[in-house]
Amino acid sequence: MHSVRVLWGVIVSCFALFVVSEAFPATLVAAESNWSYLDDGSDAGSAWREPGYDDSAWASGPAELGYGDGFEATVVATGNGSTRAITTYFRHAFDVLGASEIAVLRLQLLRDDGAAVYLNGVEIHRSNLPLGTINSTTLASGAVGGGGETSFEDAWVDSSLLVEGSNLLAVEIHQAAVTSSDISFDLALTSETPALVRGPYLQLVNTSAVTLRWRTNTAMESVIRYGSAPNALSSLISDPLGKTEHEFRIDGLEPGTRYYYSVGSISTVLAGADADHFFETAPAGSPVRPVRIWVLGDSGECAVSAQGCIDAAKVRDVYLARAETAKADLVIMLGDNAYDSGTDGQTTKGVFETFGAVLRNTPVWPAPGNHEFYNGLTFSATGEGPYYEAFTLPRAAEAGGLPSGTEAYYSFEYGNVHFVSLDSHDTDRSASGAMYAWLEADLQANQSDFLIVYWHHPPYSFGSHSSDWWQETRMIQMREVFVPLLEDYGVDLVLTGHSHSLERSKLIDGHYGFSDSLLPGNVIDGGTGDPATGSGYEKDSEGPGAHEGAVYAVIGSSSKNSGGLTRHPVMAFVSNYEGAMLIEISGQEMDATIVDANGTDRDKFRITKAVPEPEQALLSLAAVLAVLLVKLKSGRGRARA
Repeated sequence: MHSVRVLWGVIVSCFALFVVSEAFPATLVAAESNWSYLDDGSDAGSAWREPGYDDSAWASGPAELGYGDGFEATVVATGNGSTRAITTYFRHAFDVLGASEIAVLRLQLLRDDGAAVYLNGVEIHRSNLPLGTINSTTLASGAVGGGGETSFEDAWVDSSLLVEGSNLLAVEIHQAAVTSSDISFDLALTSETPALVRGPYLQLVNTSAVTLRWRTNTAMESVIRYGSAPNALSSLISDPLGKTEHEFRIDGLEPGTRYYYSVGSISTVLAGADADHFFETAPAGSPVRPVRIWVLGDSGECAVSAQGCIDAAKVRDVYLARAETAKADLVIMLGDNAYDSGTDGQTTKGVFETFGAVLRNTPVWPAPGNHEFYNGLTFSATGEGPYYEAFTLPRAAEAGGLPSGTEAYYSFEYGNVHFVSLDSHDTDRSASGAMYAWLEADLQANQSDFLIVYWHHPPYSFGSHSSDWWQETRMIQMREVFVPLLEDYGVDLVLTGHSHSLERSKLIDGHYGFSDSLLPGNVIDGGTGDPATGSGYEKDSEGPGAHEGAVYAVIGSSSKNSGGLTRHPVMAFVSNYEGAMLIEISGQEMDATIVDANGTDRDKFRITKAVPEPEQALLSLAAVLAVLLVKLKSGRGRARA
């Protein structure tokens, strides 16, 4: 009889393990679960995080727990008068059968304002809280508002912290201020199979190399296969070290060539080996076909808003339809890539989930916006935080230009275009700063036909942010300090976001003050710039030519728009609608189109660079050769054409 019981016990245990391993994803802690909580404003110390702590004197109730929003299932104490308890504590025990079979845990957290989460006494996730030791008086890094109060953020958790049987989750919610009017808390925990969390996505493409990145929800080996066709992935790169962040630099490639790829492990393909997963190296020399760019600004609303997901998806799908015949070579993101505070989870949702279908075969070159820094963890000076961890950007001129030594600002070249990305939020914007000095040196060395520069805060806008408002210091400083330098070196197009609108200037030069200081002489060409309705904008010089005019565009509505838009006097076009910009550069012509979320072309303009007459070309070549000869004799290096 005893042996029968033992056998039955083995059968039951095996069946239970089979259910756990085969039924992923499995819910371990459901949203709206019951939690014990301590809300008297006291300091609970650290013992409360441990499974053996006695919380029998604590109150309890189902999530959502909090106060002040009106839709809480359980209302916790608000504190005395206008002074709120900074920290409220929550505990929830749950059982696990077959803990060793669980590969990875997915944590979904709703918090207002900050939170630290502990599993069996070990911290597994921190959100909107400062680094270092925290206690009951530690304030959250910033207030959470808008969609952030009702949106769950994702985190992937090491499953090795689970134990067989009873486990404990402990969470502390922190206010951003003692006068804060509300808090919110809910949490879900599920077991997951190994899978992609981000990507794969492309970075740092040049004529002979590309960087390929992806993230998995559990540590695993890294394998890339690539080749000339989806069914001919004959080259392999691998790393047996288990990791969740996977990154490889693939070099030794041919210029202007398409390669197909897959990512995963030796035995598993997580993505690729199909017609949609490929990368293309940059062309060497003058491109034989147009260079195409897709420009997005303030595109990260999907991270916190269902409507933002709808609007961003419409903008994306309009592009994907056009990409069937005119695919972009690169994507530019103008900042506020992930609302509300650019956390790791918001970056995953706002960038890599929303635009993953594009980024798997088109390299992305971002600039940071103000919302990238609201998590309290992102700093340009050190290159730390979710924004800098998400992207691999050129510090050492890996794709052309001059080395900047930082990912906050950089340059690169693609075809006959020189691109510059600046940090208008978290880097010194003075003329004595390192970014200005680097930019001037980079522009001096530029030889490309076209110069496109982009950052977040627009120098000219009457949208949701006004460049005439004295408190918009970043907009003013970029206009007063950086625009003159750019125009000294013949900038053709400046791209910005921040204002949730679509705005595009005439061909202008030399206007560095508020709107009422605009002079007739600042408008080089006051037409629409659309050759279909008049004539395009023309510049006299082939390549960089100082003060021949530039176009300034605000593309800040790729996932939402805002009211209050009026027309700044430099603008040829304004619209309050979701959209993006498509740019096509062929030889000495740049054509740009602002496309709305319905697929309608709202605005078009062309910039044409002058092609020298044969005689002038010969004279110019002779002059360059003469200067070069003098410098070679004097040992001063090569001349700038």
